[in-house]
Order: sequence, then C-alpha cells, then structure tokens
Amino acid sequence: NPAATSANILASARPLATHLARSRTLDRGLVAGIMTMAFGGTDAEGAWCWRDAYDAIEAATVLQIRRLGPQVGRLEDAPAEITGLLANLSGLGLIHSRRSEAQVALDQFSTPPHLAALAVLAAQVRPGDRVLEPSAGTGLLAVLAEACGAALTLNEIDPGRAAVLDGLFADAPRSGHDARYIADVLASAGGFDVVVCNPPFSDLDAHLRAALEALADGGRLCAIVPETALSDVYLSGLSGSGRVVAAIVLPPRAFARHG
Repeated sequence: NPAATSANILASARPLATHLARSRTLDRGLVAGIMTMAFGGTDAEGAWCWRDAYDAIEAATVLQIRRLGPQVGRLEDAPAEITGLLANLSGLGLIHSRRSEAQVALDQFSTPPHLAALAVLAAQVRPGDRVLEPSAGTGLLAVLAEACGAALTLNEIDPGRAAVLDGLFADAPRSGHDARYIADVLASAGGFDVVVCNPPFSDLDAHLRAALEALADGGRLCAIVPETALSDVYLSGLSGSGRVVAAIVLPPRAFARHG
C-alpha cells in the first residue's frame, strides 16, 4: 500500500530530521530503530525494507534543507559555502548499498543535495521563477529550487515517491505522469522558466526533449546526464530545441553515496 508506506516514511523522516539538525550521523542502528517504531515491525519481519529507509533519510534531508532555507537561499552569493554545508549534510546519511527491482526499473538514483545545488545554480533559479521537476523523486532537487524562491511544479511517476512528495510539498502542483510525455500531458507545459532534472538515463533523449518542450520561450534547462551525452553528435541532435550554454563534468563517483 503506497499511501500507508509513504505515511510511515514521512513519520520516520521527522525524527531523522531532528538528528540531522543536530549534525548527528545516522548509523544503521539509529535508522532501524526509528523505522521499526514508525512501521510497527522490523525489516526482518518484512514491515519495511532498506529502500524505504533511504527514502526516509532523503525526506528528512528535504526537511532539514527547508529549515536551512534562508541560508541555502544565498546559494548564488556564496556557492562554495552552501554546497559545502549541503555536502556535510549529505555525509550524515547512510550509503545506499541496497537496490530494489523498482528502483532499477525506474532508474531511481536521487541527486545528492550539494550536486542538486549546483544544478539549481547552473539553471540560475531566481525568486518567482516557474520551475518544473519532471522526475522529482523525493524532492532533493526541488527543495533547492524552492529555497532560491522558485514556484514549483513537481512530477513523479512512482506512486510511493509521489505520495512522499504529497507530504513534503503540499503547496506545489503535483502529477504522476511518465516524464517522457510531460510536454503533452501537463496543462502548464510550455510555461516554465526553468526545468531542473536528473532524468532516467535509460531513455534520456525522450526525457530531455520533453523537458525542453515544457519550457517557455527563453526558458532554461539544467539536466544531470551521463558523460556520454556530452558528445558533439548527441548535443547537435538537441540543437533544434535550444542552445547548449555549458556542459559541466561532475566529480568522479559523485553519486556513490546514492547507489
């Protein structure tokens, strides 16, 4: 039951966020205890799995970033300071050492907060910008755009994660479409100032083209993509939809903690 699971994930996220606010490392014993209390049973009993725990930690991270919102909102003025702060926050969580079939099928590898900040910075998100996150996951990219003053619209195809977003971003319009078709099915498509995304790499071209089509004239897309997408041949194929302003290579193993 995605709704019940997401409610328990959110119930776990709140005490986890309290520990993050105290800069306490979330070790496996601490996380397991909180998850067991929220779900009414242990992982060994099948009440929850470690993918649920990772989502709870990500939701807790969203809550903590929101608590730090005024500070994080200075991203453009102090990028090194803010990304350092977020890297330290990310380091308090568990390494995602276990995968699920659903995660692999949907290509779910969430964006570490400091890298999400770099994407939002590259997209030049400013107060009042209409920002779409078409593969929003648990909201780690979206909350950084929110901190910079964006008006969010979120889309997430996975019902469980979409239900978590409902609890974390109650004021933002939310949908559950396949992001490959977002420009055709979202009523507000064609009106966004910015799209920020870490799209599934398995069908990257369709996701990027849909994201570009969702933008208003003069809109900006910042997408996290595999390095193979930086080839001249690939980028020239997108040239009819926009102009490539920059291609920035992230550090090696940048996503290692997130699986």
